[in-house]
Amino acid sequence: MKKFLLLGVIGCLLLSSCTGEDAFAAKAYRLRAEQGFKEIRNALAEYKIDHNQYPGEENWVEELKPYFRKERSPAPQWVTGKRMLVMNAKNNITQIKGVLRELKRKVYYADSAMQVAILEYLNPIDSALLFAGYEVNEARKYEYRDISSELKGLFDYASNLNMLNEKRAILERMESRKGVLMDHIQELKDCLLELEKIDSVTVVSLFEMLNRIIEEELLYVKGEKPTSFGSSAGYANQIENLILKMDKKKDSLLIKDLKEMEGSISSYVGVMDNIEFLDFLDNTKKKIPAITGLFSDYYNKNREAVLEANKMLNSYSSLDNLRSLVHFYEEKSDSIPEGNLFTVFAEEEDMKEIRNDLGVDPYLYLDENGYRLESTALDKEQTKIVLNIEFINTYKFLVEESFSSGPFYYTDDSNSTFFIVVKARDKGQTIITSRSKFRGVKTGRKSK
Repeated sequence: MKKFLLLGVIGCLLLSSCTGEDAFAAKAYRLRAEQGFKEIRNALAEYKIDHNQYPGEENWVEELKPYFRKERSPAPQWVTGKRMLVMNAKNNITQIKGVLRELKRKVYYADSAMQVAILEYLNPIDSALLFAGYEVNEARKYEYRDISSELKGLFDYASNLNMLNEKRAILERMESRKGVLMDHIQELKDCLLELEKIDSVTVVSLFEMLNRIIEEELLYVKGEKPTSFGSSAGYANQIENLILKMDKKKDSLLIKDLKEMEGSISSYVGVMDNIEFLDFLDNTKKKIPAITGLFSDYYNKNREAVLEANKMLNSYSSLDNLRSLVHFYEEKSDSIPEGNLFTVFAEEEDMKEIRNDLGVDPYLYLDENGYRLESTALDKEQTKIVLNIEFINTYKFLVEESFSSGPFYYTDDSNSTFFIVVKARDKGQTIITSRSKFRGVKTGRKSK
């Protein structure tokens, strides 16, 4: 009789089907129905594991509802406010670090005297920002001083530089070095031409290229030539190849001179980096007052508030982490633990870590439709922290969103079989059916 009834249900569903809707929309409806259908099948499988049989036809929905229980724990308003306070502090410190990190990376393009002067300001600033970052992330107070004076000193140093005069001085030094370099190059060329092992054509070609680099690099820095020849000429490799052909013992002094010449040329063609750094420093200088204000606000105004906020947030997060232990207990004991949870989970390593961020032992209290966790934070006020957990059942929502009809559930023998059928919400009202396919791989939640 039941077989005829099942065939009748399926037949009616087929007769009511129709077509004519957008293919993508229809596919989305079918996929949603298949997903919802899968969730019901999984719940039936969990029920079978827990009860060694499937639910009967009469109250099968009520029997399955515990398997669709979800938890909702909306954060209190104070959590949002504290998170914003901490996030702003983190963002401000990150912004300060970003500006100064770029300066420290590029300072090595400056001439040596300027490098030393700038690093005298940057090194203590780096140290303070490192500890400030730790402090915000760890909710633990570190000892470091206010670096506003160093930031102001850096700003004053950059402001007192006359960039045009600095660039003019760099060009003058470059021009004076040009003559010295070319004389040195000529001397080395003459010495190398006297060596029998060295091909004279190679020497002449190399040193002509070096002279051209010296000339054209100066024109490039002056802005009289559009590109740098020396930066990509590969002269260093050619000098190295030349050295390989020389006798390391007999020609050791000459080899040393060649290497020194290579270093001098490298420094010479790097003069444009010195000039470009001045432009970068001038631009960075404009940002220093803003980041000085950000640091001063944190250090002198918001530091204590951020530390206290972080301690409260850490306590709230610890209560949230405690939920996993509650879930484990519930799965194992078919009940929710009440009272002092530190006593209940005293042997759990996770509990010991959680307790470190709480002022007192956490307690669990059952409510009408859920439970709440309570403790205090480690801030100065020992603020009371409450985490409310609300139970919601998603079965009704799942059915309304997934199916236009059903689910219809039938079982000839609840110990081993079931049959379930639904209709998707597409215009064709696609029918989805399934029989039992027991898989004992997932531990379910027992019916309450």
